[in-house]
Amino acid sequence: MPKQPTAIEGILQSYAWGGTQFLAEFLQQPNPSQGPQAELWLGAHPKGPAKVVGSETTLDVLIDENPQQMLGPTVAARFSATLPFLFKVLDVREMLSIQIHPTKAAAEAGFAREEAAGIPRTADHRNYRDPNHKPELGVALTDFYLLHGFRNPDEIRQTLQSVPGWQALEPYLRRGIPELYRYVMEAGQDRVDELLHPLAGQLRNTSGHDRSTPAFWARRALEQYTREGHYDRGIFSIYWFNIVHLRPGEGIFQDAGIPHAYLAGSCLELMANSDNVLRGGLTPKHIDVPELLAHIDCSAVTPQILQPAPGPGDWKHYPTPAPDFSLSLQDATAGDRVTADCPLGPAILLLLDGQVKHEASGLQLHTRQRAAFLPAGESYSFEVTADCRVYLAAVGEMPRLPKQ
Repeated sequence: MPKQPTAIEGILQSYAWGGTQFLAEFLQQPNPSQGPQAELWLGAHPKGPAKVVGSETTLDVLIDENPQQMLGPTVAARFSATLPFLFKVLDVREMLSIQIHPTKAAAEAGFAREEAAGIPRTADHRNYRDPNHKPELGVALTDFYLLHGFRNPDEIRQTLQSVPGWQALEPYLRRGIPELYRYVMEAGQDRVDELLHPLAGQLRNTSGHDRSTPAFWARRALEQYTREGHYDRGIFSIYWFNIVHLRPGEGIFQDAGIPHAYLAGSCLELMANSDNVLRGGLTPKHIDVPELLAHIDCSAVTPQILQPAPGPGDWKHYPTPAPDFSLSLQDATAGDRVTADCPLGPAILLLLDGQVKHEASGLQLHTRQRAAFLPAGESYSFEVTADCRVYLAAVGEMPRLPKQ
């Protein structure tokens, strides 16, 4: 009997940095408390597995009951019988923490070390909550701003010459970006306050900065993160990292070790199924400086903004090297068909606009029911009943498993 798509309902995560309207309007569900709604999770992560519509079952349970059927033998073997990706919709009202994610090897080693030390997985000071890496792809739904990777040394040198009091940091930069970054991350809070106090005074007395400038975000960070007269050391990074502006439909890939921080806007995010984060500022949460410095990539980065590339078929895709996931999109008009082929692994279909119907099962996706899980091993054909845009999150191109 052919497999059928399964309607799923995402789980809202109400982190403090989230907005109050975008996700409520996206789901067409009221937000009666007007509290922050930060992320909609569409996946099988144990922290927030999606619900199977019309059932008490969650997606992780559905997969656990028959991983070979749901994931396909290849994916089940490669990813230990778990869905290898997590698909999200984000609404960023206040800037997120500066962070990096570990490599697979570093995550496995760190997770084993913290397990052996008996640190609870929910502990605030825990770095590794699972043994997985966390490469990420972000695709803007609105104008979206983020920090991504270090600028080149000449551009960083200009900040040291233009920001009052930062000339004293030039000797560290002459020894390389890693030495400069290490100095400010290991400096005592008194030294951080000494270096940032003149800048804080300058920014409080000026206004009208453009969002493409560090001054705009540094001023916002001062307002958000200054506590009892003490400044957050993440403000240095705002001047030393690239500020990236994504227009709707544009994407960016965050690989292991690349420092980044989301600043404002709404986006889709597709990542490996992990919750491992090493933070570097703009947060009241735990910062493990030695662990951060051991894994951060301080190389100068030229941000690569991704445009969807043609293929396969009527789909366009965002090229990334991640084996855990891939993301495609398709625009179709009423009367067309959208076909999602899942020969080796599963997928999640997300409707952004319009309406589609899977005739064999009768499942309909529309603006009040946007997502479906597609088990591996089938080709799923949807009739477009209203002009639509759909996204397909699937498994990436996987290296061949070694012969046993």
